[in-house]
Amino acid sequence: MGDPPEFLPLNSVRSHEDDKLVNSILPSYHMFQATIRRKMVPQEENFKEDPPTYEMSPLHSAGITPVPSGIQSPQSEGAFNAFPFPIQDSEDDDETFNQRSADLWEQTVLANVHKLDQLSEKNPASKNLNVKVHITSAVCQKGVKPNIIDISDYEFKQGDFIHGYITIQNTSTEPIPFDMVYVVLEGELAVVQANRGPGEPFYQPTVFKFLNMLDLFASWSYANIDRLATDNGDPHDWCYGETDPYDNTVLSIDVKRLFQPGVTYKRFFSFRLPEKLLDDNCEIHSLDVHCQPPPSVGNPRSLNVYARTKPEVNDQKLKDFSLIDTFASYKVAARVIGRASQYLNRVNKDRYILAADVNLPFRVIPYSARPDYREQWDQQVRALFKAFVELVEEKIKYGKQVLRSRDDANSLKSISNSSTTSLSNNLTPISSALHPVRLGLDQEKLRQLYRVSESMTGKSTSVKVNDSAVYLHLSPFKKKSFTGSSKVLGVLSLSTPKTEYAISYVPPPRFRNPMQNYETKVRIPLDLTYSFEKSPTNQIPPEPKKISCELVVLTARSKKHFIPVEMNHDMCFREQVVDDLDVKNHGDEYDNLDSIVIRPFNDYYNTIVKLIKKIGFESDEFRVETQLFKDIKSLAMLQTKIINLVVPDVSIGSSTDKSRGVYELPASVPWVQADSSHSQYNIYTKNIELLLDVNSCHMKGTSPPSPGKSAFDYICLVPDFQQCLMVRFYYFRISVKYGNGLVQLVNVPVAVNC
Repeated sequence: MGDPPEFLPLNSVRSHEDDKLVNSILPSYHMFQATIRRKMVPQEENFKEDPPTYEMSPLHSAGITPVPSGIQSPQSEGAFNAFPFPIQDSEDDDETFNQRSADLWEQTVLANVHKLDQLSEKNPASKNLNVKVHITSAVCQKGVKPNIIDISDYEFKQGDFIHGYITIQNTSTEPIPFDMVYVVLEGELAVVQANRGPGEPFYQPTVFKFLNMLDLFASWSYANIDRLATDNGDPHDWCYGETDPYDNTVLSIDVKRLFQPGVTYKRFFSFRLPEKLLDDNCEIHSLDVHCQPPPSVGNPRSLNVYARTKPEVNDQKLKDFSLIDTFASYKVAARVIGRASQYLNRVNKDRYILAADVNLPFRVIPYSARPDYREQWDQQVRALFKAFVELVEEKIKYGKQVLRSRDDANSLKSISNSSTTSLSNNLTPISSALHPVRLGLDQEKLRQLYRVSESMTGKSTSVKVNDSAVYLHLSPFKKKSFTGSSKVLGVLSLSTPKTEYAISYVPPPRFRNPMQNYETKVRIPLDLTYSFEKSPTNQIPPEPKKISCELVVLTARSKKHFIPVEMNHDMCFREQVVDDLDVKNHGDEYDNLDSIVIRPFNDYYNTIVKLIKKIGFESDEFRVETQLFKDIKSLAMLQTKIINLVVPDVSIGSSTDKSRGVYELPASVPWVQADSSHSQYNIYTKNIELLLDVNSCHMKGTSPPSPGKSAFDYICLVPDFQQCLMVRFYYFRISVKYGNGLVQLVNVPVAVNC
C-alpha cells in the first residue's frame, strides 16, 4: 500500500509527543475476564459487603497456613487466592482462541451494548446520574487545567490521539449502584431501519463494529493502572479518596461499585486511532481491503430505541450521498451499566441495563491505502470473483443433476434458466462481443468495420484491445432517410486508456486547511475513430456536437450479510460496449453494478431456493453450505444508490501541430486520415484530451456553484472504500453526442485520495 502524504494535519503534529507520555496497557487475564469479556448474562456477585478478614494461625511444622478467624468464606480456594479478581465462568478456559473467539466476543456486553435496554429519564438512577464527556487538546494530568476543545471542529486520521476525561456526578441523596463503567472509542457501520408508523414494531438495527477500543484506566476495573509513562503506582492500591486538586473531583470510583451521593468522579482517557483494523475484522472472508478504517459517512443516529426519537441536528449533516438509513461513524462513549434488579422494582429475569449512555461522535477521514501494483490487484479481484461465480454455478448444476436423476421434468421446467449464462464471462474481449447484427447492410461488412475500428484503437493507444487495456464503445453511424429507414454509413469508436485517475479529498469548509492545495483537475485522453467503406462518393467524418462529463457516485450496501468478495470498477460498468442496431442504450440503461452483479446473483439465489424446495430441505442429496448461501444472498440483495454529478467545467485540449491549444468544442480539433492496412476502408481519427475540474460539479437539477464558491462547499466526496457491509466507488462518465442523436459513452475509474 502507498505511504501517507507528506502533508500532515495540524492536530497530528503532537502525536509523537503524546505517544511518549501515554502508557500502553496490556490487561491481565482477570482484568480481561471482568471487563472486555464480560458476558451478557449477569452473574451472582455482591460487592457491597467487605470480604472476610483473616489472621495467622500458630506455626506448625508443615509451615504457615492462613485460616479464617470467623465464619468460613463460601468462596473456593481459587477464588480466595485471586481476590479481588473473582474468577469468571471458566467453561471456555480450556478452549483455544481460534475455536470460539468470534462466538465469545459476540456474547459480550461490549459487542452488544446497542441491544441493551436503557433506563427511562424518569427513573431515579438515570435522572440523578449526570455523565459528561470532555475532549482536550493534550494529555490530561492531575492538577493541570485542561484545554477543552470542540471535537466537531476536527477531522482525525490514523495515528491521531484523542484525549479527554469523563465526569460522573450523583446528584441524589442515595448511593447509586452499577456493575460496569465503560469508556470506549467505537467505530461502527450501521443499517437503521426506520419504523413505518405508530404502533409498528421496533426493527433492530444491523450493527457491525469494526473498531472497539476500551480505555482500561478510565473504565472501572479491579486494579490501579499506570496511565502515563511517568506513573509508578501500586496496582493493588485502590487510591481511595484521591482527588484532582484542580477541581476537587474524585479520581477513583468506589470499590463496592457505588456512586456516592453528592460526589463528582473524574476519569481520564486517551485513545489513538489505529493505522489498520485487526485482521479478524473480516474474519469470515479474510479480505485485506475490509481491514482498512472507513471514512465517516452518512448521518449517524443513536442505535438505542429511546435515544433515537430525539431530534437530529440538521446543520451538522453533510451531503455525502450515503444511503439514508446507513452510516459509518466513530465516537467516544461513556456508559454506566447495571442490573435491572438494581434500578427497577419488578424484574422477572435479571439482565444488564444502561443507566447512562453518553457519546461524542467525531469525524475520521483516513489516509487512502492503494495497492502497490494496481494491475495485479485487479487481476486477483477478477480471478477470485470468477472462482466464486464458478463455485455457485457448479452448485446449481449439481442441484439440477439431482433433479434429473429423479426424472422430475416438471421441476426442471419450473426453474429459471436466466442463470445459465455464466457471470464469469461478463467481461469478455471485444472480439467475442462482435455478435451478428440484424440490419440491411451486409452483416459481414459491418463486423469487418468493427474489427477495423478495433485495430485502429489499438494502434492509437499503443495497447492491445484484447488485453482489456482500453475502455471502448463501438457504434454504427446511421443516416435516416425521408422514408424513415436508416442506412449505416460507417462505424464510430470512442476509447480511452484503461487507467485510474485520482482527485484529492476536499474537506467541508469547517475542516478545510486554506494553506493546502487540493487537486481537483483531471486530464483524460480520448480517441475518436470513424471507419467507413470506400466509395465513389467520399464521406466526411461526422463532427461530435458536444462532449460532456458526469462524476458518478456509487454506494452499495448489504443490510445483513457480509459482502464476500473484493470489488473493483469492472463490476461497476462494462469495459467494452458494442452497439447493435436494434438496441438503444441511453443513460441509466447502460450496465452498472445492478445489472452486472446484483441481478445475476439474484437469479442464482432464486434458482438455489427453488432447487432446495424441490429437492427437500432435509434431503442429503443436495445441501448448500450456510456460509455460501449467505454470500450469495449478500450479493443478490445489495442495495445501491447512484448519484450523477454534472461537471460543467470541461474543455477540449489538443497537442497536435495543426490544432495545438484548448477549445470549447470538439469540432475545433480536425479529423486526421490515418494510414491503414485495410485498403478498402477509410479511417479517420481525432485525438483529444478532456480537461475537467470537479470543483465545478453539482447535482442534476441544481445550479452550479456561484463564482468564488467551490462545489465542495455544498457536497462532500469521502475517499472511496470497501467494508464488510458497504462500498463506495467513483467514476467519470464521458459522453460524446452527434448530430443524428447517437451518444457514445465510456466510463473511467477515479479515486478520491486523502
